[in-house]
This record gives sequence, structure tokens and C-alpha cells, in this order.
Amino acid sequence: MSQTEFPAGATRFVALLCALAVAAALVPGAAVAVPFANDAPAAATTASGAGQVADQTVGADVVVGPDETISDLQVVSGDVVVHGTVEGDVDAAAGSVRITGEVTDDVEAAAGSVTVDGRVGGTVEAAAGAVEVGPDGVVEGDVDAAAGTVTVAGTVDGDVTGSETVRLDEGATVRGDVAYGETLDRAEGAAVAGTVTHDESLGFDGLQWGITLGDLDDLGAVEILPAPFVSFVTALAALVVGALLLVVFPDFSGEMVETVTDQPGRSVAAGVATMVAVPVVLLAVALTIVGLPMAFAGGAVFALAVWIALVYGEFLVGSRVLDAADTDNRWAALVVGVVGVELLAQIPLFGEVLTFAVVLLGLGTGALTIAARRRGGDDGSAETPPDPSPSAV
Repeated sequence: MSQTEFPAGATRFVALLCALAVAAALVPGAAVAVPFANDAPAAATTASGAGQVADQTVGADVVVGPDETISDLQVVSGDVVVHGTVEGDVDAAAGSVRITGEVTDDVEAAAGSVTVDGRVGGTVEAAAGAVEVGPDGVVEGDVDAAAGTVTVAGTVDGDVTGSETVRLDEGATVRGDVAYGETLDRAEGAAVAGTVTHDESLGFDGLQWGITLGDLDDLGAVEILPAPFVSFVTALAALVVGALLLVVFPDFSGEMVETVTDQPGRSVAAGVATMVAVPVVLLAVALTIVGLPMAFAGGAVFALAVWIALVYGEFLVGSRVLDAADTDNRWAALVVGVVGVELLAQIPLFGEVLTFAVVLLGLGTGALTIAARRRGGDDGSAETPPDPSPSAV
């Protein structure tokens, strides 16, 4: 039977999925920072204070001077200090915000603290960070903190919500309600016009993200499909994908078996390095804001690469098992590896560790194999599927 020639592009496409992981593993310190068009620390106004300019920065601290007025400040991976006026919102990620001047609208911070010693005309929201309203601070809206502590020594016209501790110092004034998730520290002189509630379900719900810690706890008791059925479907999908990989890329699959046989420890180490390095690179890209689409696309590609790595890892495990029994049959190795790993994966805790180890094995072996091909000048274009006749098997 004649062999079917597959286009070189098909081989290069799958190789590209793992090549991304190889590149990240070879450059673990890589990071991407693409600034906005306007990346000055802060845009100064005219001497009269009449001018207004929007400011967007990445990876730099921003200071708005006492006589400056800007609009809609957005900062990523940098601290913000507002001594002047921001007419609009202040959005910050991975950095602290301190306000001694005025922000006319809302203040939102992710992975950073917010300190208000001036005036905020809207709400103050913080995720994974503390919020402090000083004695001279005024917040005309609500104060919400998820996974952080709220301290009020000044005035809050709206509600105060904290997933952890809410501290009301002497002289604090809250004209709305107070809700806390863990503890409340209230001084005698603190005034609360509304109700004070202890709500253990608080958390990220304080930022109105639509889910509470209680909801996450409830997910563990929900079974949409029986676990054995899910395992069967997962194993079947792995067998189908594995069979396609063995047919389309027989040479590459054989090289992976040789790699893991000769360098088992290095294969696992390469998998660990890749699993750590790629998310770091994607996070660095995502923090640039303009790189979010690229980061999402890269994350989707890496997720696909991890799934393929799991299938290849199961195939490699099956190959090693059959090799110990002096048997060499790639199809039997695929079946033994997939079925064996999926069955052992049902063991609590051990199964999760085993599955992760198999992913690392497949990911690292694939990375080393592609790297070896690149060093040898083989781009995989000569791949031809084996003869599927019974005699060939």
C-alpha cells in the first residue's frame, strides 16, 4: 500500500504549539512590557490648572501634583499618588493608590491598597488589598474590599463592606450599612447610621463579581455528570487524539519515546520549567493591558499544548510499561497508558499528582524533542504516516 504524504504545514502547526513552550523554557526571565501611547508618569496641566489630559501608564509610578488636573487615570504595575485632581476614575492594577487631593468619580484597585486622605466622589473598590479612609478622608460612595481589611477613621457616605476585618476608629462616620466577613473592630466613638452585619459569605462578592466563597463551597457538592462517565469520555477522547497523533506524526512520536528513555529526569525537569515559565510570560504580557488579546490567545494555545502533552505523556507511560515486558507496539502502548493513567487518576490525591506528573513528562519530552530537531535542522516536514495495514501493526 502506498504511503500518503501529509503537508509540511500540518507538522509545523503542531510543532509550533510546543515550540512556544520551548521558547519560554529557554528564556525563563522573558517579560513583555508594551506601554500605552502616552507613557509619561503624569500629564501636567497649565499653570492655571485649566488643562486636562488623560494618563495611562504601564510599569511606572504616577504622581499628580497639587496644582495638576488630569482625567481618567489608568496605571498598571505602578503606584499612584494624587495630590491634585483627577476628574474621572482612577484604575490601578498591581500597585497602591494614595489620595490626598480629589478624585471626582470611582477608585478601583486590583492587587493593591487604597488610602484616602482626601475626597473621592464615587466608590472605592479593592480586590486583594486593604482600604484605609484617614481622619481627613471622605468617600461619597461605598467602600468595598475583597480579600482585604477596611479601616475607616474619616467619613463614608455609603456602605462599608469588607471580606476580612472592618476597623472603625474613633471619629469614623459611616452613613450607610457595615458588613464584615471575619471580624469587626469598632471604637466607642465610631458612628454607623445603618445596620452592622456579620456575613461569612462575603469575599469577592463585595466587588459584585457575581460569586461568593459560599458559592465555591457549594460547587463541591454538585455533580452534573457521574464521575465514571466523565472518566470514560476523557479516556475515549485521549485515545482518539493519541491515535491521530501517532498516525500523522509517527516519527516525532518515536523520537519522544527515545528521548524519555534516554533522559527521563531531564524530560520531567524540562516539563517543570515549561509549566512555570509559560504562565509567567503570559502574565507579563497580560499586565501590559494592550497585550491582553495576545495573552488570551497564548493561554488558549498553551492549554491545547498541555492537553496534547497529557495524551503524549500517557502514551510514553504505556511505552515504558510495555518496554519492561519486552513488547514494542505503539498502539498497545497508547491504550495501556491512557487506560492505566485514567484508572489510577480516580484515586483521591494520588490521582491528581499522577496526572500532573504525566503532563510534565509529556510537556518536557515534547520540548526536548523539538529542541533536538531544531538543532539537527529537521523541521518535521518529512513526516509520513505508517502503513495502517494489519501486517504493519
